[in-house]
Order: sequence, then C-alpha cells, then structure tokens
Amino acid sequence: MTEPETASLEQLLASAGAPGDLAPRVAAALGPEAAARLAADPWLILSVPGVRPEAADGFARSVLSGSAGPEDPRRARAVLGWLLDRAALDGHTAQPADVLCSALGTLGFTDPAAALQAALEEGDVLAFSNAVEDEGEEPAEPSAGGLMISRERYAFAEEGIGEAVQRLLATPEPLGEGWAQLDTSGDRIHGELRDTVGAHGLTLLATAPGIAKTAQIAGFAEAAAAAGVPVAMVGGNAASVRTLNRELGGTELTVLSVQEYLDSLGRGEASGSGTATAEADSQTDSQADSQADSEATAEAASDGVPSSDTTGSGTDVDLEVAEPPAPKFAEPQPGLVVVCAAHQIDAESLAALLDAVPEGMRVLLAGDPAEPGPAGPGQPFRDLMETRSESLLAYTSDGRVPRVRAADSEPHPLTDLRFALREGELPPPENDPEKRLVIVPVRDSGEAVARAVQLAADSIPRTFGLAAEDIQVITIRASGDAGAETLTRALRERLGTEDVRALTAREALGGTWPAAVVVLDGPSSGSLTRALVYGLCGLAERHLSIVHGAGSALPQAVANVPDRPRHTRLPAVLREL
Repeated sequence: MTEPETASLEQLLASAGAPGDLAPRVAAALGPEAAARLAADPWLILSVPGVRPEAADGFARSVLSGSAGPEDPRRARAVLGWLLDRAALDGHTAQPADVLCSALGTLGFTDPAAALQAALEEGDVLAFSNAVEDEGEEPAEPSAGGLMISRERYAFAEEGIGEAVQRLLATPEPLGEGWAQLDTSGDRIHGELRDTVGAHGLTLLATAPGIAKTAQIAGFAEAAAAAGVPVAMVGGNAASVRTLNRELGGTELTVLSVQEYLDSLGRGEASGSGTATAEADSQTDSQADSQADSEATAEAASDGVPSSDTTGSGTDVDLEVAEPPAPKFAEPQPGLVVVCAAHQIDAESLAALLDAVPEGMRVLLAGDPAEPGPAGPGQPFRDLMETRSESLLAYTSDGRVPRVRAADSEPHPLTDLRFALREGELPPPENDPEKRLVIVPVRDSGEAVARAVQLAADSIPRTFGLAAEDIQVITIRASGDAGAETLTRALRERLGTEDVRALTAREALGGTWPAAVVVLDGPSSGSLTRALVYGLCGLAERHLSIVHGAGSALPQAVANVPDRPRHTRLPAVLREL
C-alpha cells in the first residue's frame, strides 16, 4: 500500500502543508475514514468549511504526487458540489447549467460542459430539463442552457413535496358534524377559511400584514379544537413556536417545532438535518449579509471565503443510516395539522413534515409569501402559492393549491406601514400620539447601539409599561459594531442581567413581541430588501422603534429590491405532476 493510504489524517494533512487545526474539521465532514477517502480522492477536502478550490488543488497535487490535473473528473465532481453548496447558502436548491459552466470556466476547466457531464455521471447531482415540450414532439437533446442542476437531496425533497401535495389533496377524511358549526365570529377567523379547509386536504393561508396575524391562526386552531377536531400545531421556526405558544397559553394546544412533530410520529430521523429551526443560527450571516443575486454564481466562484452548507453534505453517511420504519397508523383519522410561519420552512423540512402527516389528516400551511424565505435552501411556501398546474385543476378552478387570504386587521400604524411596504412604498411616519411607531435617526453604529439600548431599557418600558422580556432588539448581522453580539453585551451591561439577548433578523423572523427595536445601521444597508424590511416591521404587536442609520439605502431597497431571488425546482415539479 502507498504511503497516503497508510498515513493518518494528521500526517496526510501535514505533508500537504495544511494548517494544524484543519484535521478536526476534516474528520467532522468526512467521517472516521477521512484519511483513506482523501488519499483516494483528495478533492473531497472541498466539502470542509472554509476550503477553496485553489487550496484543494494544492492539496491534491501533494497527495497525488503532482499527477493531479485540472480536468480530473474527481475535481469536476468536487468543484461542482462546492458551487452548489455555496448556492444553497443563498437559498437555491438548483442552479442553471450555463451559470455553473461559466463558474467552472473561471476555475480553470477548459471544457466546462464536459466537466459538468463528468460530474453528473459520477456525483450526487442531477440534471433536469427546463424545456416545455409540445405533445407528441420528440424531446430535444438537452443543452446546458436548458438544464437545471441540483444536488440529489434537494431534488428528492422537492419531488417529495409535489407527491405530498397530490396525496393530501386526494385523501382528506371528513372533519365531522361539528366543523360546519365552527365559530367564525370576530376578526381572527372567517367563513372562507373554514369552508376551504373543510373542502380540501391541503390549504394555504396567506397571513395578513396586520399586527393580529398570529392571533388569527391561534384563533382558528382554538375554534377547530372546540368543534371536536383533533388539532396539531407546528411552528415553522423557533421564533414562531415561541410566539404561538405564548398566544395559546392557557389552552390545551401546544405548538411543536417541525422536529418535535416528526419525533412525535416516530419520524425524527426522516427529517434529515435541515429543519428550519436548527438551521436559523448557522445560516444567519451567510444569507443576511449576501449581496449577490442568483446571477452572480460565476463571480462568487473566485471571490470571498466560502461557507459550508451547514445542513451537511453527508451523502455517504446518509446512505449508511437505515431508513426508519414508517409509523403504523390505525384507520385514517380526521384531524387538522396547522403549520404556522410556513414560509420559514425549507424544502427538506417541509418534505419531511408533509410526508409524515398521517393518512386522512388535513394540513393548513399559514405564512406570508411577502416575507423573506427560510434559512435553508428552497422557498416551498412561496412556490406553492405562485405555481399553477394542470393536474391541480381537479381540485381548484385556477389550477393552484387551494388558498385563502386571511382577514385584515383593524387600522394601526404598524399595519398601515406593512401594507405600504408590501407595495414597495416607504411612507413618512405619521404623527401618532400613542407612539406606536417611532423612527430614531442615528449617524453611526456606535450611536445606533446606544439608542437601541436606551429605547429597550428605559423609554419603551416607561412609556408602555412593558417588562424586559416583552421587548426584543433585532439587528441584521450577528457580528460587527451594531451586530447582535455587540448589542447583547450592551443590553446585559445596562440591565445587569444575563438573560436578555439581541437577535439577528434571521432568528427573529416568524415571531412577534409586544415591542421591538429594529437596528438598521450603515453597514447593514447592502443586505436590505423590501421583503426583509417588511418582515422586520412585522415583529412588533404594540410598539416598533426603528433605529435608522441606513440612509437612502432603506427607501431604495424598499422601492427597487423586492427580495433575493432563489432558483428552485418545485414549480417545475408541480407542473409535471
């Protein structure tokens, strides 16, 4: 056996001049056989967080004693995976083949199309045609310009969502006599929602921009339970779970995370590692700070230090894990699964969730497609909302998944602001004697921190009689002069307690608090979009303070940058059902 095959991982890395602290990260990414795997395919090191293609090339030349060439199929497979993993951090489940070919050319492949083909033949990636063929016409030979490339895990997840949509729409059980008498009084729920959920196995609810969006969902779930219908409540992320449990305090309903719901059905392992709740912290900076749109993959290939897809590549490990037995249910039972903040659930998590829903149960996915998508790859709620499919004409006249728009809330300065933001307008603040919306201009990040702390620790508690736990400070980034870490230290010093914590936008979206202080300093301006500003302005129920140091970037983002686009295949999957 050759020396690279018998060398330990530490020896193998040291001989290539790799940093001494790299071994634990390599072992975590590649498993206990990391040394043997790298000896056979040194470009696998690209799956380790922080390793770039040029570093992987140097490592490969060392391991293979100079015989590593730029066109090596192993290199093509690894570099393509690296590009797709970088794209996944920005929410994409797939990438256009021509964009990937451009990036491969930038990274030294003289024949990018051939490299792509080699990777497709050997790697865990799949190609899908975007072409729409006429009936009876022979399919054309696919070209790079007509293909979308996806990792198997994301392709299977989106296929799974499509299959679940068909199953749920085809197999609902009657909800019982009490459903027709379900109480629809008040402004929290209405008859159209009752009738649509009663008629279909899957319903989408677009929550209203108003401050009562959470109360509407909680009220509907309470009414359904009171009508004798078994109700399961699931939150799309940690913030929504906390908010709904607070809203439902004193009732028999408990909101579970996606993972907890899967565990309750004996399907915990089936969820993978990509649940939105678990991913929120790890994906915060990579998405909030990203200023590159989906067209910039080629440029990204040569700029910046990559982050690894924290959902884990883990293909070999996944294959070794036995598929858990499917839960055995008795006869199909009528019931309702209400999913809150569904727009915060990524493709893999939603596929696992819908696949686990027992036969006969109905599902209500409630979310706001105008807010930013989930922390992980995909935007399944938005895709389900926007896609028409001929196969769905059997259920709805317009070929869309059945949907309802929630009743609007009573007039309120925060509601009015959200309605304007959704249309791309940033109106000047109105004179409000009750001070439910306050804009605080600041000059720099230091002043932003000082004013945010003063508002949260003094002004808002004094004016509204709120406790510290009722006031949440939110900022765009985790680190930096006005990041969540800095704000947390300043709040704890001012309040003299360790229990308070500022949140990043990614951690906060999906939830609400009685009062919120949103910090938009200058360095955060490049991350702003209309969807993000709209989402941030929906975090408060009684009072919102915006510490504004982003200058003209704020109105420009609201007017001109709707959201960071995501490439996904779910619309195509739905159209192909």
